[in-house]
Amino acid sequence: MLTQILAERLSVHAWTAQSVGRTRTHMEDSAFALTMDLFLPERPVTLGIYMVADGMGGHDNGEVASKIAIQITVSSLMQTLIDPLLQGELLPSQQEVLTMLETAFTRAQEQVLRNVSGGGTTLTLALLLEKHLYFGHIGDSRLYFRSSHADFQPLTQDHSLVRRLVDLGQLSEADAAHPPQRNVLFRALGQTEGFKVDLGHLDLVEPTQLLICSDGLWGLTDEEELLKVISAMPGDVNVAQQLCDLANNAGGTDNISVIFVEIR
Repeated sequence: MLTQILAERLSVHAWTAQSVGRTRTHMEDSAFALTMDLFLPERPVTLGIYMVADGMGGHDNGEVASKIAIQITVSSLMQTLIDPLLQGELLPSQQEVLTMLETAFTRAQEQVLRNVSGGGTTLTLALLLEKHLYFGHIGDSRLYFRSSHADFQPLTQDHSLVRRLVDLGQLSEADAAHPPQRNVLFRALGQTEGFKVDLGHLDLVEPTQLLICSDGLWGLTDEEELLKVISAMPGDVNVAQQLCDLANNAGGTDNISVIFVEIR
C-alpha cells in the first residue's frame, strides 16, 4: 500500500526498458525519460518528461517516425517550457502547459509528415511539473495511473478501430482482446486526416505510480497481470524490465517499450 501524502520535495524514480520482442527483428519503438530538478531563484522545481512512441509503416519508416516524434517533442518543450524557466520566468499556468504540449505534438506531426512518407507513429507523453501531472496522447500506446485511492487505470484511450467499435457497442470487451484489426488506428502522427491530440491534467496529492507503454506490453497482458508484477517488485528492482520480460514470456509478438515512474 502506498503512503498517503506526497512529500514537500518530490522524490521521483523512473525505470525504462525496451525489447524488440521474440518474433520481430527490427525496433520501431522509441522512448524517452528525463527527471531533473531545476534550481530556480524562488525554489527548486521537479520536472519529468516521459514518452513512448510506437512507429508504423514498415521497418525504416516506423523507426524514423518514432524517433522524429520524440526528438521534436523534446526540442519543443525545451524551447517553450524548460529554457524560459531557466531564464527566470514564472511557472506556467495549467492552460499554458497544455498549450505547450499541443504545440509540441503539432510540431512533431508536421515533421513526421514532411520526412517520413508512408510512415507514422503513436506518441504518449507524461509531464511532471511539481505536483502536477500533464499528459498528451495520440494512437494506442498507453499511460496508466495508480495511487493509494485510485486503482490501476489507463488515463488514455486507444485511438483504434477496435476501441471505437467497443464504444459504439458493436464489439464486446472480450471480443476486443485479440481481434485481427487491433492495430488499425484512426489517429496517429503522420496521418493526413483526423489529427487531434488528447490532453489532460491531474493534481497529485499522494504517492503515485505511472506506467507508459506500447501495445507490445498491454496487448499481451491484462491490467491484473501488470498490477501483480508492479506490486510484487521491491523498490530497487527495474520494474520496467520485469514488465518487458512478462510480455516476452507471453509470446513477445511486438516491440515492447516500458517506462515506470514512482512519485513520492
